[in-house]
Amino acid sequence: MGDLSNEKSSINDSPFAQSDFRFVRGVNMYDGSLLLIEPEVESWMHPVDHISTPGNVSPAVIKQQAEAAHPGFSADRIEYPNNDSFYHVHLVQASGGKENFTVYADPGTGETFGRVQTERLEPFATIYQLHRYFLLTSVIGKIPAASVVGILGIALILMLVSGIYLWWPGLRKLANGFRVVLKRGKLLKHMSLHKTIGILSIPFLLVLALTGTLNAFEKSIPTWVGFKAKEEIPATALQSKSKDAAALPLDRAVEIVKESYPGSQLIKIQIPQKAGQSYQFGLKEGFAASQGSNSTVYMDAATGSVLYKTNPNLAINFYNAWRKGLHFATWGGEPLKIISFFFGMTPLVLMITGLFIWRIKANARKRSRTKTAADSVAAA
Repeated sequence: MGDLSNEKSSINDSPFAQSDFRFVRGVNMYDGSLLLIEPEVESWMHPVDHISTPGNVSPAVIKQQAEAAHPGFSADRIEYPNNDSFYHVHLVQASGGKENFTVYADPGTGETFGRVQTERLEPFATIYQLHRYFLLTSVIGKIPAASVVGILGIALILMLVSGIYLWWPGLRKLANGFRVVLKRGKLLKHMSLHKTIGILSIPFLLVLALTGTLNAFEKSIPTWVGFKAKEEIPATALQSKSKDAAALPLDRAVEIVKESYPGSQLIKIQIPQKAGQSYQFGLKEGFAASQGSNSTVYMDAATGSVLYKTNPNLAINFYNAWRKGLHFATWGGEPLKIISFFFGMTPLVLMITGLFIWRIKANARKRSRTKTAADSVAAA
């Protein structure tokens, strides 16, 4: 492949330079990239004004401290440190009232403080609505709005696949398909740069577009292929067999889980609030799609026997975990999130190089028209 002007993927044909759909595609990629760095930005904008104490107190101590600091409330959930270095303790009104909130707990002392911001703050609340529903929920409702985003995702997939077809130089000249021309004028330089950035970003953008489409139709797609949208939990898992017996101490229940599943990481604990309810433990088992739990153990609160355990390798659980994990880059730690953020911003780079190409061509056409007019005057 010698001259760029003879390539199958000329700039006039390439989807990377098309103006159609570029704005919608770009907005959806940009806001998705911003959501990837939401925890880091939020921690910078709203830092936790507390220094954690070294150590690791027991969940029972954390529960006791939280309830002592908030009379009239009972701790029903404890989440282990994840995005920050503190436990998160959810409290509900012990009298059956509707008020509830989440507080921080120091890992070394169990002391509770502050309130965890559980709702998205601006600008990320609007960014999420834009990315997930294209700001259409108030107009057409959540499900139709998600479907619109899903349709846009399908359109993006088709554009990316057609981009691969138009770019494909053949196996023998594959290396030339990534060639950036730097010394043959501004037009060829920007065209080749535009094309190379576009094709290098396609695999990543395809994963984003495909998983984003799956997320948009998250409840519909499993039923189309004969699956339930999620694993069904039997009613017997939610109730202890000995409904009137006293519940095991929290620390003993945690000890049983750790002994039963030594290779797992405990992520969160759901504490029974009424007699007969079961303990629920969120575990992270094996290589997971996120830093959260991928399995739940339901334990008889009175005897400590396991009533039910969800299977992270069950087809529907595996599918649900990885469509989200791949889309939000939660499976590879901070390095993957950084890489994903920059790849998600490549449409912006393509728009900039596309504008350069358009400007160079527009100037060339203007000079050509001026020369033609001058030649006509001279001829007359």
